[in-house]
Amino acid sequence: MVEQEFKNLFSPIKIGNVTLPNRIVMTGAFHRLTGNSKVQYFTARAKGGAGMIMSSPHPAFGTNEAMIPELKAVADAVHQYPTKIFAQLFHHGGRMWARMTGGGATLAPSPVKVRWPLKAGAAGVPHAMDKDEIRRMVKAYGAAALVMKKSGYDGIEIMAAWALLQSQFLSPTLNMRTDEYGGSLENRMRFLLECIDSVRENIGPDMPLGVRFNGDEFVERVWWTREHGNTLDEAKEIAKDLEATGKLDYLFACADAIGAGHVPPMYFPLGAFTYISAGIKEVVKLPVVVVGRINDPVLAENILVNNQADMIGMTRAVMCDPEMPNKAREGRLEEIRRCIACNEGCVGPNFMALPITCSLNYETGREIQGPVKTAENKKTVMVIGGGAAGLEAARVAALRGHEVSLYEKNDVLAKDLDIAARAPGRQDFTEAKRYLVYQMKLLKVDVHLGINVTPEMVIQQQPDAVIVATGGLPFMPEIPGSDNGNVVAMKKVLAEEVEVGQNVLVVDYQHHLYGLDTADFLAERGKKVELITDMAFAGTEVDIYTIETAYFNALSRGVVITPLTGLKEVNDKTATVYHVITNSERHIEGIDTVVICTDERANDALYHALKGQVKELHLVGQALSPRKLLDSIADAYVAASAL
Repeated sequence: MVEQEFKNLFSPIKIGNVTLPNRIVMTGAFHRLTGNSKVQYFTARAKGGAGMIMSSPHPAFGTNEAMIPELKAVADAVHQYPTKIFAQLFHHGGRMWARMTGGGATLAPSPVKVRWPLKAGAAGVPHAMDKDEIRRMVKAYGAAALVMKKSGYDGIEIMAAWALLQSQFLSPTLNMRTDEYGGSLENRMRFLLECIDSVRENIGPDMPLGVRFNGDEFVERVWWTREHGNTLDEAKEIAKDLEATGKLDYLFACADAIGAGHVPPMYFPLGAFTYISAGIKEVVKLPVVVVGRINDPVLAENILVNNQADMIGMTRAVMCDPEMPNKAREGRLEEIRRCIACNEGCVGPNFMALPITCSLNYETGREIQGPVKTAENKKTVMVIGGGAAGLEAARVAALRGHEVSLYEKNDVLAKDLDIAARAPGRQDFTEAKRYLVYQMKLLKVDVHLGINVTPEMVIQQQPDAVIVATGGLPFMPEIPGSDNGNVVAMKKVLAEEVEVGQNVLVVDYQHHLYGLDTADFLAERGKKVELITDMAFAGTEVDIYTIETAYFNALSRGVVITPLTGLKEVNDKTATVYHVITNSERHIEGIDTVVICTDERANDALYHALKGQVKELHLVGQALSPRKLLDSIADAYVAASAL
């Protein structure tokens, strides 16, 4: 029954002379892991049943034979399972990273400066490569590919997508050369084709080789040129020319030149870029990979059934749940921990040079620590609070073999996830709730709803261990007029527990997404909204892809966003705001409702009341300190693992 349900997804496919056991691909992604941590990270995905793993991107320059032992360790570990491992070769290029801290400049086809509107940080003008530098780079790609072959990798992929170096040569908005490497599409493809020749010459005719390129750049005309970015029509021509070389075994068309399409956040619909792979398949016979918010094996199967792709990139899906392929094959669909595309653990850390992790899966990036282990001594564990942290704590404690009971004061579990999911495009938070609540049933956690736990109740039950996950308390800054009836908290707005007038001022002191999401929520309902933030832009704590999309959504609905501005006073329908640097003031008249977006304050009274009263006591999640979902899950996992 299950094999029939996923007969396409779990059917083998031949890529050149290599046969993949199924169509699930973990595409190349930065993880910033080293040594055995990297080995265990990839091993977990191979053990979990992925058909192909594209290892972390390897720079064409700098990959040398001294690295073979480390590279071979990864390949050998993956090869314990039927999974095949390919190596992705790339070069950053100046469009993405134009400033070098150790002197020198990065390389690009043309001196086009980086443009990240919502990302702080200096960037210079990249160095335009001369022909000698191009020739050296072409040789470097071939040499790096040979190193990967000697390391035991099954195939090679040239990364010519996003705004990396190869992509820059292909794009008419970034390549303004007037020599044989610029101008016409034939000329813009020359560098990539030379690299393909170099790689094929070094790896021989039998090792699979593919190219990843932009299927749609989403770039309109820009000020420095009259050209627009490559669209799907241009991508089809690129695909046909690539196939015509006779030197490739598959194609991988993805989205975006520089922006949210790289790693589409939660706001994007599932399978958002399937039209790209479907369009490429119309013009080539080579197998085609699709990627972009595909977190569900049912969706993956449908894409294959509809002949929109031949292989399915499910990278964040197997980051979030390495066992997703095996669970799907075995019919355990409800047990799958589906990626919600929050980008908190996988994307955000990369721009801070931190190792990868996952909001919903603490073990991601920490596989070297091993999975949850059964406890030597079985305990009775009382978890107080049924939010994300409490549910995760109960899940892990139950996996450890403890007898777990969970108490929640509300009549529903994970109420805050329900509230967060009410904002436009944020409905995937309900998936996080679904997974955690299902685990309570699966692991037979004794759940009690509508109970406000007191210290006396805990002491009377005499549990061996108590985990307090009582969440946060609403916080309203002491601003004159904040006690007026027209000043309300963001959660009450999203939960639609308060009336909101037509003219709304949203005050963002949270610096994550609640301010933008609340403004978007109200604008969608026809309200006239201005959002003020005391930072340089709203959402300064958000990854660049999510914040770009959140801005687009809010601005598209007419939200006015005013940075570097704080709230000084509310007087009836007048709000006095001030510039946080100059202190200059202005008055905003006719405000019906002021919405305050702030972090909550830790609800830790029960924890302090129980200190010294129970055998073992832990404080986790928002009750420890109001932070992100990622932090709450991490707190809970660590505390429960120690029981």
